[in-house]
Amino acid sequence: MNKEYLPHIDILRAIAVFLVIFHHLDITLFSGGFIGVDIFFVISGYLITKNIQQEIQQNKFSLLNFYQRRVMRLAPAFFTMLICCSFVFGVFSTAIPSELDDYLKSLIAAVGLFINIYLWQSLSDYFSINASITPLLHIWSLSLEEQFYLLWPTLFLILTKFTYRIKAIFFIIIFTISFTYSYYSAIDSPISAYYLLLSRIFEFTIGASIVFLPKIKFKIVNQLLLTTFSLLIIFYLSTTLNKDSIFPSYNALIICFSSALYIYTTTINTQIKYWQPLLYLGKISYPMYLWHWPIIVAFNIHSIILNEKIKLIVVITTLILACLTYEKIEKPAQIYMKNHKNIIKKFFILPTLIIIFISIIGINYLKNKKQVSSTSNNYTLPNDSIQCIDRDDHPIEDCFLGDLSQQDTKLLLLGDSHANAQRGFINVLAKNALLKGYEITYSSSIFLPNIERFSKSRHTKELDLAPYFRPNNNRSIKTIKENQFKYIILGGFFPHNSERNTYSLSTENPKPEESHQLFILGLNSAIELIIENNAIPIIINDNPILQGVDVNCNLRTNIPEKKCLFPRQAHDQDFKDWIKNLESLKIKYPQLIVLDFTSIICSKTSCYSYLNDVPLYRDNQHLTYAGSNEIGREYLKKYGNPLKSHEK
Repeated sequence: MNKEYLPHIDILRAIAVFLVIFHHLDITLFSGGFIGVDIFFVISGYLITKNIQQEIQQNKFSLLNFYQRRVMRLAPAFFTMLICCSFVFGVFSTAIPSELDDYLKSLIAAVGLFINIYLWQSLSDYFSINASITPLLHIWSLSLEEQFYLLWPTLFLILTKFTYRIKAIFFIIIFTISFTYSYYSAIDSPISAYYLLLSRIFEFTIGASIVFLPKIKFKIVNQLLLTTFSLLIIFYLSTTLNKDSIFPSYNALIICFSSALYIYTTTINTQIKYWQPLLYLGKISYPMYLWHWPIIVAFNIHSIILNEKIKLIVVITTLILACLTYEKIEKPAQIYMKNHKNIIKKFFILPTLIIIFISIIGINYLKNKKQVSSTSNNYTLPNDSIQCIDRDDHPIEDCFLGDLSQQDTKLLLLGDSHANAQRGFINVLAKNALLKGYEITYSSSIFLPNIERFSKSRHTKELDLAPYFRPNNNRSIKTIKENQFKYIILGGFFPHNSERNTYSLSTENPKPEESHQLFILGLNSAIELIIENNAIPIIINDNPILQGVDVNCNLRTNIPEKKCLFPRQAHDQDFKDWIKNLESLKIKYPQLIVLDFTSIICSKTSCYSYLNDVPLYRDNQHLTYAGSNEIGREYLKKYGNPLKSHEK
């Protein structure tokens, strides 16, 4: 059955895909461009429901035909993109084994139509995924749409047996459940709210509801006003929302209602020539969406900064690949598939099983390869899984470090995730000094005794108390007082910390203008507590923040000394205020030891992402344990061991 062509939908598709692309290119104006995905959800809900409704009325609907058309529409471009990505990022790439392993797992999730669930689980783990080098990250929305397609036709068929009133009640119930879950989970569990169908299905139902609205013929002036109003709302939200906005929740609700208003009120005269380029962009919006993110990832992987020139190249390349995919793959494939039986088996299930089979073989090969490599060089292992941090059930075996043959624990490492990432550095120094150490670290919890921490709320922009901060530090205080440590080391994300957080002496009425003063007060209290308990205080000057360089840059190039670096001046400027604070603390407390390994990572002019062929960073902030170990070895060679040269 030939479907009615709806040109205004193609224009909305074109707008949506460019919003997403501009957002992924970090174009500042479109900080909320991710709403383009929500527009696609509304379009899908509308078109699927409209087509099913028409076919049911004509007694022509069947679930088999519905899913066959979905395969014909989506599979050709989808599998083309996956195959090309697999060759580029798998066969011919400079990816390291851990990245290939992640890619193959995401590939299985993509063809299995559950990559949104895979990402939800991965992103819930602190360091599990690096989004900027994950080629199939954007497929989450396609998986979510396919999950909707699996459920909606059957539910809709059941609804046809009931009255219009029952249908309306059903829509209201589904909408209410989904929106309520989206509203609360966007606050309590934003990752699940973003990626899971339950928090998004209300967006599809808004699109589906348009089908059942009475048809109103608007006057041209009124239609123009309503269309303009809906597009202005979409544009406004695409420029004002950002990664810290509550989402989906009520923000998505506004976007979806605006998109629905556009769909319901707008008509386009296709005879007007200047609409044609925009209509064509709508037709190729699906392959544009598929191609744009892998292209961006290719630049990220090779540490190519997305300046204006590169952004233009991304857009042009996306358009070229989308046009070729639409004209040379999608159109011919759809004609070809029409003449075949068992479309779902041949063109979806079979390629899916082949991809899964090959991916499983690859994953097992990489697993065996990793086990073999572990016997030869234990500090360059790609496996750098996080240990010890955010644990309350101390003592824990994974939290011990240094010379484990010693009976007494003489060294304590305290701090946040940066301190945890620097444990390799401390481990090397402690082993060399024949000291057994222990680590107590908590995410976003620098050791500041008797201080409360507040952070900006994602949903109200007010200051929310971090309820775990002071109890975590109280446990550390108790540990200090109950043991006889020789050294207590403070690590953390120190630079600009009092700007990222607001510190207070009480749980009420925090004052941002006092935050820095109280941050310094907390550091003073920590040092004094250490001294009072007959230990030597040590502070680790935080590692440089990686700027514009991929974490595995040195593994991808033969000239890392030219590519895997950023200006030392940028680091010095970033740390300038913190260094002044550190110098003041050193003057006030002469016994304070400052461990500064900046000169190990940086020369006079540049800072590097690697050391002795070992990648130093897990992400742009945190060191890998392997990199941290390597820094420790070089520090000993250059400066000796301060843990040996100080006696209590």
